[in-house]
Amino acid sequence: MKAFFSYFLCTAIAAAAPFTRDLPSPAPADSQCSNLAAASDGTLYLTYSASSATAGERALFLSLLAPNDAAWSAPRVIASTPLLMENWADFASLVVGTDGALTAQWFEKIAGSTEMHGYTGWFARSTDHGLTWTKPAPLGNEFVALAPLGGGRTLAVWLASTRTHDPSAAPRAKRDPSAPRPARDPSAPYAPAMKLLARLLAPDGTALGEWTIDPDVCTCCQNTVATLPGDRVFVAYRGHTADEIRDNKFSVFDLAARTFSAPTALRDDGWRIAACPVNGPAADARGDALAVAWFTAADGKPRVFARYAQDRDKALREPIRLDLGHPLGRIETVVLVDSSALFLWMEMKTEANAGGIYARRLWPDGRLSAPQLIADTTQARASGFPRAALRPSGRVVVTFTAAGDHTQVRTLELEPDSLPRAATMITFDFQPLTAQTASSALEFCIAPVTAPSHHFSP
Repeated sequence: MKAFFSYFLCTAIAAAAPFTRDLPSPAPADSQCSNLAAASDGTLYLTYSASSATAGERALFLSLLAPNDAAWSAPRVIASTPLLMENWADFASLVVGTDGALTAQWFEKIAGSTEMHGYTGWFARSTDHGLTWTKPAPLGNEFVALAPLGGGRTLAVWLASTRTHDPSAAPRAKRDPSAPRPARDPSAPYAPAMKLLARLLAPDGTALGEWTIDPDVCTCCQNTVATLPGDRVFVAYRGHTADEIRDNKFSVFDLAARTFSAPTALRDDGWRIAACPVNGPAADARGDALAVAWFTAADGKPRVFARYAQDRDKALREPIRLDLGHPLGRIETVVLVDSSALFLWMEMKTEANAGGIYARRLWPDGRLSAPQLIADTTQARASGFPRAALRPSGRVVVTFTAAGDHTQVRTLELEPDSLPRAATMITFDFQPLTAQTASSALEFCIAPVTAPSHHFSP
């Protein structure tokens, strides 16, 4: 009873003081899959998908929010096609290069394909703030993440299947999803299903190098990247082992050395599960500060953890738990100008299919704010993943999909100073969850059948 009471007391505290204001969205009804990126001058770039002006097509749109503006610009089209792939978890993204150019990536379905992973990745670049774009070129396979580096270069990271495809082979028969999956033959040699790849792009989009970061990773969780001082990139992702441990890992790319550090666990959660939880980590960096958060349901207990580092000491500090006891995950991280970190995640509510997007702030000294409810949402896939970016004013813009008869992208602005640092460390009691309860509201992608370190730089 104590844990139950503490959970709902915490929820009540979180919902007590609204600290957001609505920022009218440029996206129409039936829009979804939004994302945000920030430029060094403070301009924010919102991408989302919606109906195209061309009949029978869907388009990837872009709207800008200048540093001193109170409203988004009129939408601009990045790509329009009848094959645009819109997925609640694997959606388009954009990055602003150090040369000011935009690089956008998205996915398109393969006409007539019956394969589960029947889509391809594409990218295009713009040097006029999205008014015109280069001819699309192939990039990645699934869950692409982009990081800007010096000289207008971009690091792209993505998941790729380890399977080879024979174009002359007959299409595979569709599997009955209600039928039990055949057990893997324990005598058969283990072969990973998915790997994590990276490519360094020149300002003109040509490849300057390619790497395999990890040859065995989870099949459908997002990757996250954060650019560190000295032209390095922190890459975090959900790993995988032969015995189905799917804990989150990280590696650091060094542009000068053209190398990735050995993959290292963010925390030895020990989450053994024979399916992908579709719940990747989220990282951000600003100056010396780096923050990363992730979701786990090891031992049947859903939790959201975060770690913080300051580059000058090159150490990821001990994990801190953020959630209220019933997290869905779907995490976002933003490092603020004072080097504190703002974390967003989704939490289940007691009403059927109800959920909320919550925010919490972590300071370098390890102290937390109380959690705060940002917006009501649902547990449905259509609600997608909240995404956020920092404005020069110190406010944070958040975008998410409002689910319903017609989905619609929403944007709002929040004031991080309304999340004050606690005088003492805040702790909460959490309601225990059984493994069955823990997985009931989570989404899974059925997948084919180390010790932690405290340093993110070798």
